[in-house]
Amino acid sequence: MVGLLLSLVAATAISDENTLRMESAVVDSFDGPGSCVYPDDGQPVVWNVVGSQFAHEGYPKLAYAPHTWPIDLFGRRPDNEDQLQALGVHAKFDRVGYNTIEIVPGEGDGESWVPKPIGLPGRVQMIDFWAWGAEYNYTIELRVRDYAGRDYRLVPIRMEDPRAGNSLEFTGWKNMYVEIPGYIRQSYQYVPQFQKLSLTKIIIYTHPEERVDDFYFYLDHMKVLSDFQETYFDGFELTDPDRVQEIWGTQDEE
Repeated sequence: MVGLLLSLVAATAISDENTLRMESAVVDSFDGPGSCVYPDDGQPVVWNVVGSQFAHEGYPKLAYAPHTWPIDLFGRRPDNEDQLQALGVHAKFDRVGYNTIEIVPGEGDGESWVPKPIGLPGRVQMIDFWAWGAEYNYTIELRVRDYAGRDYRLVPIRMEDPRAGNSLEFTGWKNMYVEIPGYIRQSYQYVPQFQKLSLTKIIIYTHPEERVDDFYFYLDHMKVLSDFQETYFDGFELTDPDRVQEIWGTQDEE
């Protein structure tokens, strides 16, 4: 009997790792401040940009570009064209080399801003986004964090030309994606089994022989393809964070 119960528990854990209910969900449309909010407190995600050591004084800068969108995604005259925007970066460095630009999500404004990862919905199978390139020999990466606080480097590739890898040496808007490798765990054996993956930053690297004195980069419409299937059981509601807080929150603060 004990062996049978252990087999059933193992089968349940494995079944939640299988693809059962795949859905696409937008992480951030980049249609201006507040286009993405944190689910835990409802606060808007505030993006910040940080340059490495030799960034020119006052750079990099970050702004939303109004009336901007990838035509391959929305068409030439979408109904909501007045609302569409993209996240833009304007950067300058004083030296060529392995310079980096980090685009980081967080909360607050000005000196009160603090970095805060974005929890990605479901068990993420793939992340995709649109990047605007200007033929500079740069590359792009994503960084994610699992439930145990382990950070991982993800290297996206171009949808139309996977052989180009994560290079930004192209003209205009291109769709890029990365599949989440199986070794990045998004669940574990204890209830609740599902544990979210979080996006911590987007990084652009400059090639040491490429010019860096003045360039622009744009980012738009990041989404995930995720498995939203959950195995329900009698008492499943006791795994809900709001329910746990309702029962234990006051006692835990004492």
